[in-house]
Parts: sequence; C-alpha cells; structure tokens
Amino acid sequence: MKGRRTPYHCRVNHAVYWQRGGTPSVTPLRGHTRCDVVVVGGGMAGLTCADVLAQRGVRVALLEQRYCGAGASGLSSGFVTPDSELALHDLVTSLGEARGRRLWDFASGGVARIRGTIERFGLDCDHQVQDSLLVARSARAYRKAVEPEHRTRSAQGEGSTLYDRESLRPVLAARDVHGGVRYGDTFGIDSYAYCRGVRDALERCGVSIHEGTPALRLTAGGVETPTGSVGADAIAVFTDRWLAALGLAPAAVGEVQTFLAVSQPLRDDELRAIFPAEPLMVWDTDLVYQYFRAIGGGRLLVGASDLRETYARREARRSPRVLRRMRRYLARQFPSVRIELEWFWPGRLGVSKDFLPILGRGDARRFFAGAGAGLPWAAALGAYVADAMTHGRQELDQELSPARRFAVGSRVQRVLGKPVAFALSHAAAKYLRR
Repeated sequence: MKGRRTPYHCRVNHAVYWQRGGTPSVTPLRGHTRCDVVVVGGGMAGLTCADVLAQRGVRVALLEQRYCGAGASGLSSGFVTPDSELALHDLVTSLGEARGRRLWDFASGGVARIRGTIERFGLDCDHQVQDSLLVARSARAYRKAVEPEHRTRSAQGEGSTLYDRESLRPVLAARDVHGGVRYGDTFGIDSYAYCRGVRDALERCGVSIHEGTPALRLTAGGVETPTGSVGADAIAVFTDRWLAALGLAPAAVGEVQTFLAVSQPLRDDELRAIFPAEPLMVWDTDLVYQYFRAIGGGRLLVGASDLRETYARREARRSPRVLRRMRRYLARQFPSVRIELEWFWPGRLGVSKDFLPILGRGDARRFFAGAGAGLPWAAALGAYVADAMTHGRQELDQELSPARRFAVGSRVQRVLGKPVAFALSHAAAKYLRR
C-alpha cells in the first residue's frame, strides 16, 4: 500500500535449529538379543534411566523408534528449571505443603541430575547458567501469581527476588510487564546435543542402543520390534505422548503443541538492550505463555503458541499465525532491538491433565512413565524408575498414578473429547485457584 512500509523479515528456516548439522544415521536391531532391562524411548527420561541402571551394573538395551533426541526432549527450549509448568506456589496450593514440597524437590533433583550428567560426561551442549524469571503480564497477574510465588518460596526457605515494575527494568528491559520473581540454580542447554552426547557416552559404557527400532508389542518376556526382539527381565517404557500406542495410560496422557524460534545473531549491545545486567530464562503468566532466553552465538530463543494450536488434534509443521505472534510480541517488548527470527519449528509433547507426570507399573517387571512436562521432570522420572527396579522405590507411585483424580474426569472427557478436556483441566490447574 502506498505510503506504508512493510517491515522486512529474513527468510525463516522451518527446521529445528539444534539439528542444523543434520540427523544421524541409525542401526536398527536385527534378530534377537538378551539383557537385564530393556528401556523403550531415547529421550531425557529413557536415557537417564539407562544411565542410572548402567552405573549399577545392570545390562541395558535401549530401543528408540527414530534416533535419540528426535522427540520432545531434543526439540525443546532447553530450559532446565523445576518450574516447567507449575511453580512452587501452584504445587503447595493444590497439593498441600508436604506433598507440594516433595514434588518440587523431585523436579529440583532432575535439575541437579542433568547438571551432574553434563559434568560427568563433559558434554558439549551449550550449557548456559541463567537465573529463572517469571514475569507478570498484568497487574492482576502480579498480585495473583508473582507475589504469591515469592511469598511461598520465602516461607519454604527458597531464595528469590521480587521485582515490581520499576525495579525490574534494570534486569529485563521489556516494556509490557508488571514485575517478576527471580530465582537461581537453573540453566539452559541445547537439549538435542545433550541427548546425543548422553547416547554416545552410554554406548561407550556398554549400553546396547538400537535406533530406528520402534517397539511394536510388549510381551511377558521382553519387547518385539519389526526386525527382531529383546528378551529382558524387566521393561521400562518412556515414550511420552506415544504411551497409548502401547496400551499404556491412554486416557491420562494427552498432547499439546508449542513452537520455538531462534533469531539471527544479535550484537552485544542488542542483547544488553534486552537483558541489561545478565541473560535470564524468562517466561510470563499467560495460560499459553511466551518464553525466551539467550543461547550460544548471541542468538535469542523464543517460544510461543496460541490456544488453537496448543490443543490441536494434529501436529502443525508450520504456523504463520504463531510466527506473527512471536514477532509482534518481541517488537512490543523490545522496540529498540530489531530481532529477526531465522529458525522456526514445532514441538509436540505429552501432558497430563494436571501437568504432573504419569508414572505406572503393570507389575514388578514392567514400568512406564511420561508426560513429564519439562526436562527436569523427565530426568527425575527416569531415575525414579531405575530406583524402583533396583531398590524398590515407590513413594510417588500413588501421587503420579494415571488413575489419580483430575479436574475433568474420564466420563466428561469422553463427551468433550481429549483436547477440550485437557484445556479445561489445565486452566483449572493454573488459574482457577488464583
């Protein structure tokens, strides 16, 4: 249109930034093999379980239908913080102080485990030490979410810093925020590089890894695949949103979708115009929230979605609408910085109706877990199942059982359908208490 200038945007690569070096070749299982434990799933949970078991002298075989890190773990934003979906205040409010604190410590243990694994294996995975910062998008959200989180953390002996709108500006130069709460002992990673690094380290330690090998059927004696089988004394399944395909917790595990983007490299002064003091991992109080952090190479990683895409029945490989939303969000928050998004991809992950993971066992020999929304929860789940196999751990079995009560029950879910039932449950989990 004459008299109006259309803003320039660089060409977007609709591909996963973490995988820009190409996907790995795989070696499927051929024939029959035998081990003590077969682990199904090569994401954060499966790799962690295999790692813990291998350290205890257990003979482990790991099956992955594509390649390790191909699923939700390797597509993620790499935020390593216990506050993946539910803050400490959310857990304490909904579950009570003792139960809420126990689950917070469980997720925090996942943070520590990921950090320890990076150090033990010397992983090159863009480890960025950054504090976490939850920011309020409105004055009401500041009163109902940010201030209560700071109070709860203080009461629980957890360090945090509360910022109002004015005091936040020297920390985060965003225009449209009303304050925030910050805490440390968190970091960001290239989650795909982490998964690949752990996979290679485990193989060197003697774990038999078979990629390109989907599990077709769980049997009394192991797992059947298209090209062979694994006999094992025990089975641990970590296929996240694909649990239902193996007949595990079909009603309790749903799917949500988010989108990630990575910017072109920013100059140091441009990064300081976003983070005046030091880079942080930031997310906001919206139900379908925006989040961002600085990654290696001076780039900014951004995540967002919208209600329609989040609960869509089918995966959308592209979403011009969400991409436009990201661009508008960045332009509104940081008008002095020209942030060009260069990479854009979707991520689809398993969730439960209350955001807590799903953990179950068929018997003493068969375990499954998934819907661990957030890398620390997934790591903690993998270690828990390994502990259950070798030491009889069970203190969270009831807490995380797929048969637990949800805000929207199975009968209503059958009427409404899964996407609507999960959307309503998530709104109840995060907002109706406020």
